[in-house]
Amino acid sequence: MRAQKRLLRFLLYTTGLYLSWFFIREFWLSSIDLWLTYRIADASAWLLSVFGYHTYTYHVGHSVETMGSMIQINGLDVVSIGPPCNGMTLMALFTGFVVAFPGPVLKKLIFIPLGLLAINLLNMVRVTALALNSLYYYQTLDFNHKYTFTVIVYAAVFALWMLWVKKFSNLNNYVSPSTV
Repeated sequence: MRAQKRLLRFLLYTTGLYLSWFFIREFWLSSIDLWLTYRIADASAWLLSVFGYHTYTYHVGHSVETMGSMIQINGLDVVSIGPPCNGMTLMALFTGFVVAFPGPVLKKLIFIPLGLLAINLLNMVRVTALALNSLYYYQTLDFNHKYTFTVIVYAAVFALWMLWVKKFSNLNNYVSPSTV
């Protein structure tokens, strides 16, 4: 019975966090969304330049409805980044899972920023790979964007959450052997 209460608490907590996130993002975080979209584009273009590609990034729009970034390689538009691609929702999802799951607050305060950094770096690599995909194998871009990288990124977020659960949450302190 205690395990069911914990599960119900977790589900209610994550649902509340998701709904809170939705309303906060829609009505308050649009400037951060814009900033993050631009930074992901700039960071990905920088990573491409490290590998010897001549890149240029330009940003369009100044509101959530019109904003986006375009990465060019050798003068060709290769990938466009908009708010759904900037990783903010994944970062909020990850943070919500860690916050909702029992564990020491100090460990959460350390683990969450490190996880957010990992997600941001993974997203930068994802956008960089999609730019190269667009440049060399454009016909596979849509599939890789919708499926390949979605699976990879969500699997990575799940792995980070499982790392939290198994290694850092002190789960053994919260669940007795008789409730498992």
